[in-house]
Parts: sequence; C-alpha cells; structure tokens
Amino acid sequence: MKSILVLALLHLTLGCSNFDVKSYTTTNIALATETAVLVEFTSDCGDAKLSAVVDGEVLPVYSAGEKSMVTVVKEHSQLPANTYTVDLYDEAGIVAFKNFAKEGAGDAPKAIHSISVVHPGVSKEGLPIQSEFIVMVVALLVWWGANSIKAKISE
Repeated sequence: MKSILVLALLHLTLGCSNFDVKSYTTTNIALATETAVLVEFTSDCGDAKLSAVVDGEVLPVYSAGEKSMVTVVKEHSQLPANTYTVDLYDEAGIVAFKNFAKEGAGDAPKAIHSISVVHPGVSKEGLPIQSEFIVMVVALLVWWGANSIKAKISE
C-alpha cells in the first residue's frame, strides 16, 4: 500500500516537470485603468487541477485544452514595477499552503513550479499630447484654409 502511495506521489511530482511559459503585463497607463499580469503555460501535468499563489494570494489556474492561464488584475498602485513569482501547486499542495498561511508555523510547502514574471511598471507612452487633439487642429486648419480660398473666389 505504501509503495502505491509513493509511486502516485512520485508520478505527480515527476509528471509536472516541463513547462513552456509566456507572460504579459500591462505597460501603457493611457490604455488601461488597471494593471494585468497574465501567465500562459503548457505543462505535462495532465489533468491535475492546479492553483497559483501570487504574493500570498491564492488564484485559480484556468485550463483550455493544452494551455493553462493565471491572471492577476489590480489597480496600478497595487502592482508596481517588480518581479512577481507565480507558484503553482496541485490540490494537495494548495491545501498545505492554505494551512501554512492560516497557522503560520513550519516551512511553506514546495511549489510544483515557480514562474518569475518581470513587470516593468506602467508609464505613459507615445506623444505628450493626444492624437485626437492633433487631428482636430489639422481639421480646423484645413477648414480655415478652404474657407479663406472660398472667400477670395467669391469676391
């Protein structure tokens, strides 16, 4: 019985060794009201239900086919420029993490995989004035020029 349990645990830990990770973070303050950190990954974990922990907050891992995704969306001030670590846990690992977080005693459980995401922060990109203002000024100049030519022709 013990050998079956050991083999099952070994399969879970060895079965989640390959991760292909892509990440995205919001960087343009003019286009977004909140900062988003998205982590998309594929793994060989099979049908294991995973959960993620980012800065002590437990988040669900969404799966669609082979790909899985973790998303954190907060106000710009709550997600400043930093390197964030996304720790992935299986069902038993997240239960152990929640117990550790509640009791605060002992060592934190080891994550199946840790993903580092570099968020450079949000900033204003592009021109110092909005493009709509430039278009409006150009339109007014064209109208003024056409109106002046029309006035000269009709004299």
